Amino acid sequence: MRISFDSNAWEQVFRSDTQEYATIRSALVARKVEGVICEAAFRIEAVRKKERVAYFAQPHMEVSFPWRIVERDGEQYVHLMSIGPADHAHPGLPEVQAERLKLAMSAGIRLMRGLAWMGLPSPSEISNSEAFLQETESERNEREQRQIDVSAEIWGRKVGKQAFDAMGGWQAIRRGQLHEKRFAKACAEWADGELAAAHVAYRNDILCTEDRAVAAGVSIFDRSHRSWLATEYGVRFASLKDVAAIVGA
Repeated sequence: MRISFDSNAWEQVFRSDTQEYATIRSALVARKVEGVICEAAFRIEAVRKKERVAYFAQPHMEVSFPWRIVERDGEQYVHLMSIGPADHAHPGLPEVQAERLKLAMSAGIRLMRGLAWMGLPSPSEISNSEAFLQETESERNEREQRQIDVSAEIWGRKVGKQAFDAMGGWQAIRRGQLHEKRFAKACAEWADGELAAAHVAYRNDILCTEDRAVAAGVSIFDRSHRSWLATEYGVRFASLKDVAAIVGA
């Protein structure tokens, strides 16, 4: 059984000052269940709320000119230019979160890929490719297409990244559309949409979250969208208490 953990769930499991969810930790260490986190939580939501306005004022891109020969499918190509996220621009994980992530990784937690946003850097704490679920090339291609398809549906339902785009996206400040608190929430909603899409794309069994979107308005985790994800993709939602009961049975 593979469980996708939202940030508000896995961080509680790996709080060093609590034994409340020791059952879940033990199940993960014993490999009774497999736990995964979406990398988008670290690329988006881990940026402190007070820093999001400045950080998301523009995409962080890096262009390099490696000028090397690469071989693919028996053919050789000249690799002239690479474009991708400028990972050095990420402010890094908050100290407490970084410590909890170390504990989670030592317990067997692995990361899922989000969509490949070129202007969205990754923190150094998740730079090791071994931290991610391993896939064959065929598995990766199939999973990426599922992820793109689900993400497009989520965006079309005006949740997930659409919340960020509706606030002006990376041009929010220049367009004068910025409201700091709502913008911070929109960033969190983007990360939640990435988690939902990754969960479906990786075909995981349970999505564990403490977020019921009670005060968030329209959200990927509100009642109507939970129902849609359950009906359309068979997503099974569970709280931490639900998961503790499942793994402790």
